Amino acid sequence: MTDRLPLSLLSRRRVLALGGGLVSAIAAGGARAQEGEPPPDPRLTQETVTFQMRRQVFKGLMVRLRGTVKRPGLLLIPDGRGPTPHFRAVARRFALDGFLVLLPDLAAPANVPENSEEAENAIAHIGVADTQLALDLAAELLVKHPECNGSIGALGFSWGGSYALQFALTGARVKAVVSYYAVPPSAERIAEIKVPVAFHWSENDPRTAPVAEAIEKRLIGAGKTFEAWVYPDTASGFASDPSGRRSNKAMADRAFDRSTVFLKRWLG
Repeated sequence: MTDRLPLSLLSRRRVLALGGGLVSAIAAGGARAQEGEPPPDPRLTQETVTFQMRRQVFKGLMVRLRGTVKRPGLLLIPDGRGPTPHFRAVARRFALDGFLVLLPDLAAPANVPENSEEAENAIAHIGVADTQLALDLAAELLVKHPECNGSIGALGFSWGGSYALQFALTGARVKAVVSYYAVPPSAERIAEIKVPVAFHWSENDPRTAPVAEAIEKRLIGAGKTFEAWVYPDTASGFASDPSGRRSNKAMADRAFDRSTVFLKRWLG
């Protein structure tokens, strides 16, 4: 069994793709290498950036190919655990494909170990409104980077995918959004997206499987530009943790390739 576009989209995908309503300070030097991660890639520049919300100072990893070429930006929003070695690897992978990537760390003000229960709790206690504000500030930092061409997208996983969809709903700053197995708003609300969106759905996710088709039909009816991919025999998180029992590398690689093509199409 191969992954597929839902039947409701098979005959309309090309039409939707071509028309319709469109869906601080930089610390110089390389970011500190994390235990268990590969040595720095000589093709890339990595730096720690900071952005401030009221009295809280957040950090992020900015990754890009060496050189001063203008390039599209990508706000990479991890899941509720915050940055992990895997998400840093994803950031580097997108950077090698020509994006200026910012991976924000919203647990940084709490000064807790990364990829821990403490980090997850720290992020969860920020609150929805403040989390969105912090991510807006990160997007502002990204779009103002001297090597950004002014065109940025947002890509998020699960928890982060939900916040990526908020960017699609407001249309602020971003020109395209990619969401991995995120719980979406209602079908009526999601039909208000203002930029193109690519959805990566897990076939066996009980949170999203019952609503995915209704959302797709609503988007088609509203004339929005989107792609929706269903990955068979996968559960939520198949591309988020390569060591986890839900991991599916073949499907994760396929989703990554599709995300790259989609973002390059809309970000230039």
